[in-house]
Amino acid sequence: MTYPPAPEQYPNSGGFSQPPGQYPGMPPSPGGVDPQPKPSGGTALTAAAFAIAGTVFGIIFAIGNFDSAGYDELGGIALMQGIAYLIEVVTLGLGATLLFMRKALGRWLALTGSVVHVVQWIIAVLSVASALSIPGLGLGGPIAVLVMSAPAIATAVLLMVPLTGRWLAWGNQPQPGQQPAYGTPPMPGQQPGYGQQPQNWS
Repeated sequence: MTYPPAPEQYPNSGGFSQPPGQYPGMPPSPGGVDPQPKPSGGTALTAAAFAIAGTVFGIIFAIGNFDSAGYDELGGIALMQGIAYLIEVVTLGLGATLLFMRKALGRWLALTGSVVHVVQWIIAVLSVASALSIPGLGLGGPIAVLVMSAPAIATAVLLMVPLTGRWLAWGNQPQPGQQPAYGTPPMPGQQPGYGQQPQNWS
């Protein structure tokens, strides 16, 4: 009695072999690169909220300083502060808006507004001390600068931490499974997909 020949056996006939360093049963990640976890946006969004608050207070203080400019020996200081607050309103307001849109430019605009706030208060305290012939206003000068600049300093610290930069950078990169824009060339070793045109990488 004869039996039909056994079908040929092929190695790894059950499926494709797993890439090195990957556990069996796990699907390979796109492009052979494991997707990175999404960074937290807490620092960036908190900084944006502080920047919005700074914008509101900047408008109020700018109006008050321009209103009191020119009435006494401190009128020039009030005018200087009014101009500085206008700069803060523009940089903090625009910076906060761009931060919510995950634009890196917003980080530097808000940081500029924070630095302007601190610097203008240092100049204002020194100018008042000079006008009133009180050297440094004693202990009150540094305390006044610290109190009035505390929100701006906190905003600058939140903007400069690396987590804020990673969150902004993560939002501007194509994520796994996201279709690239039309005409974007595929990475070397990646098959052209929808919206991609084959490129010669040789």
